[in-house]
Amino acid sequence: MRLYSEEQFGPVIPVMSFRDLEEAILYVVNSNFGQQLSIFSKSPTTIAYLIDTFANQVGRINLNAQCQRGPDTFPFTGRKDSAEGTLSVLDALRSFSIRTIVAAKENGENEKILGNIIQQGISGFLQGKG
Repeated sequence: MRLYSEEQFGPVIPVMSFRDLEEAILYVVNSNFGQQLSIFSKSPTTIAYLIDTFANQVGRINLNAQCQRGPDTFPFTGRKDSAEGTLSVLDALRSFSIRTIVAAKENGENEKILGNIIQQGISGFLQGKG
């Protein structure tokens, strides 16, 4: 479907089922676009793995929250062909060169998950130490 190959800017988003996590990862890696994605999980190990995997694929990772517009104090970000032709070359280089943002709703569960990941470091979780 074209829905899976067009950049999304609105209330309609593609939703797909998958049999294993690697299938979903390959979809994001092979996509031409990379504005943001959402990860829904309670597992710090899974979240750390996915953050590490997707940090160079998208400009924003939402933890246990839907994709959304960020505060205007943050620059517009994206990876790959996202928003092609909407920025000047200088603006594009500045915006697309910043690190990935990991955003989460402020609540006890998300604070605990992120605290565990920060305490162990992503590499600790990826090596099975978390």
